[in-house]
Amino acid sequence: MTLIKHGISIGIERYDDDDFFVTFKAVGTLTHQDYEVMVPLLESALEGVNDPEIFALIDVTEFDGWELQAAWDDLKLGVKHMRQFERIAIVGKTTLHDVMARLANWFTPAKVKFFVDRVDAITWLKAELSQDST
Repeated sequence: MTLIKHGISIGIERYDDDDFFVTFKAVGTLTHQDYEVMVPLLESALEGVNDPEIFALIDVTEFDGWELQAAWDDLKLGVKHMRQFERIAIVGKTTLHDVMARLANWFTPAKVKFFVDRVDAITWLKAELSQDST
């Protein structure tokens, strides 16, 4: 029996005393059903926050792409919440992941940057977070 893993994990990672990031990990080929599960979780987390400024760490190292409906779901989610994201660090391993990050810069007011190394991504987010709080 072959199991095909896919989905989106959402979490919070804390660094030092005050710094925290919303984390996303995309695995496999994402489906419409993956978004039907993930979107309510994200929106519930954002519901009680006035003017959220989200610093996100997105891991796409195991991401293979989207089914067509899932790509549409992703676009709708991005449009709805684009102004709430301040900085997005994308950790990947292929040229396609880098290109995705560069394209995201055209479609969102957030700063988006691609990294191969997770520690470099976290360092960049922390530096940006420190600059924004000064």
